[in-house]
Amino acid sequence: MEKVTVSLPADLLARIEDRRRGRETSRSQVVSELLWRGWRQAEAEEREHRYRASYQAEPDTRREQTWADQAAADFLGEEDSAWGTGDAGNDASR
Repeated sequence: MEKVTVSLPADLLARIEDRRRGRETSRSQVVSELLWRGWRQAEAEEREHRYRASYQAEPDTRREQTWADQAAADFLGEEDSAWGTGDAGNDASR
């Protein structure tokens, strides 16, 4: 463990103290848990940003989208699916 000193707004410190008392734990534990939660959320947001950027750079082909639509229809138990609307699902050129 490392010790650090940080300045916090009074209302934030009051919330941390309320949480600490409610859980009967240390201030350090509460702050660490909240920081880790925020860190994981920031990492998840970054992964989503990279995924979206990658997808926008190379979106699904029509054929891939047809397959995805069919899988969703199958999963949801829908009888009318993309496969039954012509030969779009069989056209390898798309």
